[in-house]
Amino acid sequence: MGRYKETLTKTEATTGPPPIWRGIGCLLIILVPVMSFAAADLSWRFFWERGLIPPELLATPQPPDWLGLSPVLLNAYWYVFSKEAILAILVLTLVYTIFMAGVISVFYAFMYRLTAPSKYGPMDAPPPRIKVKKYKR
Repeated sequence: MGRYKETLTKTEATTGPPPIWRGIGCLLIILVPVMSFAAADLSWRFFWERGLIPPELLATPQPPDWLGLSPVLLNAYWYVFSKEAILAILVLTLVYTIFMAGVISVFYAFMYRLTAPSKYGPMDAPPPRIKVKKYKR
């Protein structure tokens, strides 16, 4: 009809991922460090027996002087750091967290690639397949 009439109707684009992915991400933020801590707690002896953990990480850290001003904080400090080889476990927790997050990211990228919408819309043409020769002077 008219020159300025649109032939296609516009649809609203979604902004962001589906809501279920937010819930899964929230669970992963909590589960990955907890699973990493459990894995580190179970495996630190394995690494210690093979000489992969330096002996400095097996020492119990001493609280700072200012922590003695609050008995509640001092008790909390000793509760957390009374575990055997806690520094080695925390370092291994960090390593396991980075490793698990990397594996989950690669898995997510693979799944997204399989289920992602097409690169091109209905009005797009694929890019031309032109082989360009190298320019030599």
